[in-house]
Amino acid sequence: MLLDALLSFGSTIADKLFPDADKKLETKQQKEKFEQLYRIALLEEASKENSEFRKFMLEYEGRLIDVPRPVQYLRSSVRPAITYLTAGSYVYAFLHPEKFTPDQLSMLHGILLLVLGFWFGERLVTRTGLLDLFRKKDSKA
Repeated sequence: MLLDALLSFGSTIADKLFPDADKKLETKQQKEKFEQLYRIALLEEASKENSEFRKFMLEYEGRLIDVPRPVQYLRSSVRPAITYLTAGSYVYAFLHPEKFTPDQLSMLHGILLLVLGFWFGERLVTRTGLLDLFRKKDSKA
């Protein structure tokens, strides 16, 4: 999570350094090169065994070996529990649509998208067009 935030922070820095990247092709290429070099440097630093970044991450996130077993099980069961609850609600709503309002069904679709994002990442949701499909539906309403 922290690594993702730091990676997106590189894009924010690039936006500040190259504010007119949309207007000039040369500036856009410089911005893309900066973002690429930033990501490479950050990932290389994170992968080094004795780097300061790795030490910080271990202190911040904690070492798994230091966490008691019940806490490990609890941490690893949160995502599956939310998934089962959401999938169960979605199936129930599909089987009994008369018990749900259109707003509730729309909210359930959004929650299902979040769960898909948890499991399969942002790429699945954005590249398959699912997000665009629901945005178009919401704009028509």
